[in-house]
Amino acid sequence: MKLEGKVAIVTGGGQGLGQGIVHCLAEEGADVAVVDINGDNARKVADEVKALGRKSLAIEADLTDNKKVKQAVRDVISAFGKIDILVNNVGGMGKILLARNSLDFTDQEEAEWDENYKLNLKAHVLMSQAVVPYLIKQKSGKIVNIASQAGKMPGSRSMAYNVAKAADIHFTRSLATVLAEHNINVNCVCPGVIYTPLYEKIAAQSIRCLPEAKGMTPREHFLKFTVPTVPLKREQTPEDIGHAVVFLVSEDARNITGQSLNVDGGRVMY
Repeated sequence: MKLEGKVAIVTGGGQGLGQGIVHCLAEEGADVAVVDINGDNARKVADEVKALGRKSLAIEADLTDNKKVKQAVRDVISAFGKIDILVNNVGGMGKILLARNSLDFTDQEEAEWDENYKLNLKAHVLMSQAVVPYLIKQKSGKIVNIASQAGKMPGSRSMAYNVAKAADIHFTRSLATVLAEHNINVNCVCPGVIYTPLYEKIAAQSIRCLPEAKGMTPREHFLKFTVPTVPLKREQTPEDIGHAVVFLVSEDARNITGQSLNVDGGRVMY
């Protein structure tokens, strides 16, 4: 197993992409701390890790709050004694964006931009700041930020989300530059189209706002409007993202840093 003896933190690990990432890390031998704002989800996934024969810890925390971030990291150190891997997966489009009944840029509120910044960038910065001192001390470590293909594509309906994800990609490059001298690799994965609880909320908004989507279920919306835009003509899964993360945090990728890897079936080819 590629990650035996390693300790990983996965933020937003209680469902969707995070859950898939947690499973893939555990299957490769890592012990995993599952951090999520939903404690029940975190505990459920932590139990799944234990069922795979690995150690796990569930932590309920809002990672846009620096005090809770620091406490979460202290809890991981107390439980495992070290941290080898940080996967900054927490993110999303936010409640304000998804509740909008208009897709126009001029209807996007200031609070929507603030919410997307906090979810998709600030949480990654705060977690990295809390974990990096431990990685520097041991002179090794891996950080993977989960951004999105949206960070490489223009978008009007979800501009705040797209811009925040683009910032996360640049944060990855900047952090990789700073930490290279400490033998710490920092990379980014940009997922493509994945049917997750977040996508269901996106589809619900489209069904509400777009005449051509009226009457569809979220899954029907996904199959009609999203999957056909993928050159490989198939959807991606949380485990596809998890396998990419496993590669980037393993010794197979020891000379890869500052990169953003698209796992999107070819939707973005740069």
